[in-house]
Amino acid sequence: MGTWFFVPDRSNAIGDVRPGYLSRNGERVVLTYCSETLALLLGRIRQLEEEFAPRWGGLAAQAEA
Repeated sequence: MGTWFFVPDRSNAIGDVRPGYLSRNGERVVLTYCSETLALLLGRIRQLEEEFAPRWGGLAAQAEA
C-alpha cells in the first residue's frame, strides 16, 4: 500500500469490534465499512505476487538471453 500502513479490524474476547484503518504520518483514515474487503483484496494481491514472482524471474532470464 505504498506509504500507507493498513490495520485490519480487531476484536476483543467479548466480541467488540474496532474497525480497521489506514495510517500514515500520524494521520488515520478509519475504514468503518470496507476493512474486511480491503484485507481480502490485499491478501489476494500478495498471493498473486508470490505466484507470479517465480514466473517473472523465468521471463526476465529468457528476455536477457
